[in-house]
Amino acid sequence: MPTRIEARAATRAKVLASSRRLFEERGFRATTIKDIAADAAVSVGTVMHVGDKSGLLVACFDEHIEALHTTSPRTSHAPVQSEGVNGGSEAILDILFPFIELFASSPDLARSYGAVLISGAHSSRVFSELREKLINELQDVFAAATGCSMTAAKQRATTAYLAYLGALLEWASLPGTGIDALCSRVRDAIRPLLTASNEEHNQ
Repeated sequence: MPTRIEARAATRAKVLASSRRLFEERGFRATTIKDIAADAAVSVGTVMHVGDKSGLLVACFDEHIEALHTTSPRTSHAPVQSEGVNGGSEAILDILFPFIELFASSPDLARSYGAVLISGAHSSRVFSELREKLINELQDVFAAATGCSMTAAKQRATTAYLAYLGALLEWASLPGTGIDALCSRVRDAIRPLLTASNEEHNQ
């Protein structure tokens, strides 16, 4: 017999699986809590115990984002082999691309997810935890690509991360733009930081 904790975890997983499937098939707005309850074969109260509709969307994205970062080859902390602006730009894009691809694959859901986070109604645990991990990985790239100090690389990495989030929000506000446009926006945001690091290092 499963313990109460195991049963609760299994129910949560079932509710989130139904939420994810219905959000992707019908869209966030068109999906109701009753739809999720029926699909998961649980009561509406059970679904609400896991989360309201906005909370379920955040949880679905968080699980996907966490899985992406866990399976990313960058988590092995292998030495960064990238020098110069072009090499650094592509290395940074390699780190960010799985997350860019996730948002670009479901742009409507990504917009809804962003709107929920911006509203402050729900916070993303994994998104906040992922921030420092990504900044540390970006820091390694800036240090290798520009030869600047680790302190300067950390500053550039933090700015690059914020620029990446800004590019995501800007892209999300322009329906119909594809993943190539999003990647281009990220490159445009990153390139001046790599150039500035080079200039400071050469002074």
